Amino acid sequence: MDVDTFFEDLRQDIILRADATENFTDEAFAEVVTEYLIDSGSIDEFVPCKFIHRGMRVDGYATKWDEALLELYVVDCRRGDVAEKMSRAEMVQVFKKAETFFEKSCLDSFVDQMEVAHPAFGLARTILDQSDQIKRVRFYLITNARLTSSVKELPPKTEQQREWSYRVWDLERLARTIGTGEPEEISVDFEEMFGSKLVCLPADDGEGDIRCFMAVIPGNWLSQIYDKYGGRLLEQNVRTFLQVRGKVNKGIRKTILEEPRRFFPYNNGISATAEEIVEERQGGITYVSSLKNLQIVNGGQTTASIFNVVKKDKGVSIDQVSVQMKLSVVKPEIAAELVPKISRYANSQNKISDSDFFSNHPFHVVIENISRRLSSPAKEGSPILTHWFYERAKGQYANATAYSSPAKKREFQARNPRDQVISKTDLAKYVQTFRELPHDVSLGAQKNFAKFADHVSGMWEHHEHDFNELWFRRAVTEAIIFRNAELLVLRAPWYAQGYRAQVVTYGLAFLMHKIHEAGYELDVQRVWREQSLPEIFAKTILECCHLAQDEIISGAARNNVINVTEWCKRKPCWDQVVNLPYKLSESFMQLLRTRDEEQADVHDAKHEQKMISGAEAQIAVVNAGAAYWAKIHKWADNNVDMKPSDLVLLDVASAIPKKLPNEKQCIRLVEIRALYEDTVKS
Repeated sequence: MDVDTFFEDLRQDIILRADATENFTDEAFAEVVTEYLIDSGSIDEFVPCKFIHRGMRVDGYATKWDEALLELYVVDCRRGDVAEKMSRAEMVQVFKKAETFFEKSCLDSFVDQMEVAHPAFGLARTILDQSDQIKRVRFYLITNARLTSSVKELPPKTEQQREWSYRVWDLERLARTIGTGEPEEISVDFEEMFGSKLVCLPADDGEGDIRCFMAVIPGNWLSQIYDKYGGRLLEQNVRTFLQVRGKVNKGIRKTILEEPRRFFPYNNGISATAEEIVEERQGGITYVSSLKNLQIVNGGQTTASIFNVVKKDKGVSIDQVSVQMKLSVVKPEIAAELVPKISRYANSQNKISDSDFFSNHPFHVVIENISRRLSSPAKEGSPILTHWFYERAKGQYANATAYSSPAKKREFQARNPRDQVISKTDLAKYVQTFRELPHDVSLGAQKNFAKFADHVSGMWEHHEHDFNELWFRRAVTEAIIFRNAELLVLRAPWYAQGYRAQVVTYGLAFLMHKIHEAGYELDVQRVWREQSLPEIFAKTILECCHLAQDEIISGAARNNVINVTEWCKRKPCWDQVVNLPYKLSESFMQLLRTRDEEQADVHDAKHEQKMISGAEAQIAVVNAGAAYWAKIHKWADNNVDMKPSDLVLLDVASAIPKKLPNEKQCIRLVEIRALYEDTVKS
């Protein structure tokens, strides 16, 4: 996708987000872009927090206390129809505003003058209170303008014994990442970065589609690579694992500080992959000069811990720290398939659940298929049946029409409106809210998604057929309610600017608690049919959100938590909100269903999903053909994991169309096929 096309698509996304939430364009732009950057691993978190005042500006932040790091974001969203240019001088001026905000926030006099009710007060107070702990500040500029200068980022500098660094996401860089749906290329040039090549030992004959090497990489090299690329260096599943459970490993830190020479024998090292390698052999020794798209698939904790010691324990030398590295070079055309498998197998000795590999879970495929085939009722005033488009991978919606004619693109968008796209993290936000877990939702998109993954993975193992059309309709119902709530809260006269995300998730979770407490459930079928909410529903949402807002703000004060956003991430915050007194009105209760009515629908939906699964499996088995099943039969004869009953099923499948396996048999045959294909590909 060229930059101009990307600019227009991004502009439409921003307009759509702004219209849907009545949000200002800057905030809508920040929301759209940071969601993509978080999903790609380019950034870990973005907490909205807009403050503009006398030469100062900040639009969001993130904290990484393990790394003694504060990240401050400033947004520059141009509102024109054509992409504008930003000079280097303009870039410097924008960063200066964020720098000034940080410097002022380190002063009692500035923080004391701020309005306590303003969301930025919590950030400023946090900076003031933690100023001694903040050793690094990273400033981000996110803009839809093109940088004119060839210098895309400012060099780091030291201010008051703190390291200040700068990152710029301009239109061209955003287009390379968001427009392609692929993360930015990671290129590690050892000679350029460290003045020396990496010595490796080849571990194969070099003829296969995967090449293997063993190496010992200096700890300071690994630290500098991680400093440059951050979470993008970690394969997605490892990154998610660390985000949920990751803290600096005290044992690793102790070894680095007290026995650095013993780090190599004490530590298991790391496993990594790359798509390309530049190597040369001299005197029987292999030297690697560069790697393309390096990914750490095991050892993320080791990498992060070494980096954290360097940044947090100033003056500590890690020159004597060495790390063993197993490197697999995988061709780009098979990397997307094999790297997650290498990650899974490399981590198999650790206690990592299936949810940590959830990005490849079949749940996504099932929900995607339902979303494509299930038409929602036409909205009032429109004759068109539409889909709620589940985007299990970023960029699916845009890519669906990337090479279509204008007429075909309009037709697709009419059937799949932009405002009916649901991303993975959106889905997690809706489901977790209605499961009454607003404190998890408040942790941020990625951490909440990981907790959602735990929930789904646990259910999938024993209740796979629970994920059916009714489940999807319920998810869409939750999306409709959530998005309406966002709009209602923004319009409300009592809304305290800056806490919309927390107010909405807490207010709706509170409403669900009261519904369940009364012994009722949402009428999913009604909301699905109408694709909208009646007035009494909107009124009840507003009442619950107003109560939630008052409580999270006053609760933070009662518990001596300056930052309301941080307070909302804690379970005690929910424990206090959930006990607020509130009685549902009789007119609202008329919109609900009894639990018995809901359970009857759940039972019918499960039965229907089983029938759909069986029919789909039968079609797949018959379409594969007898010759294909005969090939699998030959493989199965030599596979110790195959049961005698499996071989009997393969006998039947190998005789298609003379013999036809039933639906139950076909479901097992599809499972056998998956085992066969995994074995062949690996």
